[in-house]
Amino acid sequence: MRSFLSFHVKPPPGVGAREVADLARPWLGGEGLGAYLVPDWPWVSLYLEALEAQEDPQAVLAFLEELSRLGEAVAFLVLNEEDLLFARAEGGEIKTLLTRGEELGERAFGLDEALALALEAPPVAAVMRAAGVLGLHPDHAALGFLDLLEADEEEGLPEDVLYLEGA
Repeated sequence: MRSFLSFHVKPPPGVGAREVADLARPWLGGEGLGAYLVPDWPWVSLYLEALEAQEDPQAVLAFLEELSRLGEAVAFLVLNEEDLLFARAEGGEIKTLLTRGEELGERAFGLDEALALALEAPPVAAVMRAAGVLGLHPDHAALGFLDLLEADEEEGLPEDVLYLEGA
């Protein structure tokens, strides 16, 4: 069963992939760990190997709060295709949160009607539907670090995808 974690930020004009990369570097983890950064304006998507491997909702929310200092930011965490965490943050504060499933428990606040409806679906479909509501590419939302690593090894990635390596 597949698990994945993706982050997405909508930086303001003048802030781009470089600033997102700079913010992410301290979160990369140890040597050999990395991240993929995928610009898809107005969003920049980020896939962090260390956080995906941890599967720790508190670490996900902590990074999302930090990322949201650059602009509106969202995170999607799916565990074993059964558990879902969706969060949206702005200005360093979580504004919207939904957790669902045995491992994550049931919690929700700040959902508008469109997001609530989108997130009622099974976890992977919910991620893709919520991405559509947010104007984010659904395929980018339903990917994780390991998905991109596999694609990179098999067929290569588009030139605009950046790989950040931990120290």
